[in-house]
Amino acid sequence: MALILVLCYPFLFFRRGQAAVSGGEDSHLQNRTDDLDNVLKVINFLEEAASFWQEKGHFQDRMAEFSQDQVAAFFQHILSEGNPGLKSLRLKLVPGNRIEGWVVLDLRAQGLRGDHNLYFEARIEQERRRVRLNFRSLYLETQRIQPEIINALIDLVAAARGLEARHLDDWYDLPEGISHIETRAGSLLIYY
Repeated sequence: MALILVLCYPFLFFRRGQAAVSGGEDSHLQNRTDDLDNVLKVINFLEEAASFWQEKGHFQDRMAEFSQDQVAAFFQHILSEGNPGLKSLRLKLVPGNRIEGWVVLDLRAQGLRGDHNLYFEARIEQERRRVRLNFRSLYLETQRIQPEIINALIDLVAAARGLEARHLDDWYDLPEGISHIETRAGSLLIYY
């Protein structure tokens, strides 16, 4: 169990790769096109918000709404660049800044057979312009995992690879030009 966690973590957070989409050839191409459209919508929005912030030095007092599919496609793209081990990422956005997720990892390159499912439920916490996930539950297949154990494993993997450890409960700055975020059923509201 611990070995699977040690092997999974670097593929989710330290490395980046290309996402794989399952299905027939036609559906595969359509899914990749849809995913790319979703990723570009989010990236273009973030670039425009940052550009305004850099030019004007203040927020626009506006709100943008992105579907959970757009948000999932964006994060799958970010997390999977250079990492073929991240097979898929699905998110469910729930009111009250709650998020549920399902990550499928293909760890054949690490000598493990089959896909491995990682499930989580978390609350998005915000403090000023910083955000983090407070995990309520985290499962690898059917085994419940404590975030503290994952953080300890992250420290070991990071030290072995000479990388900075980024823990599950670390705070992250919101992108430039974004004041805060909140969730609704099936969507993410971004205030800028």
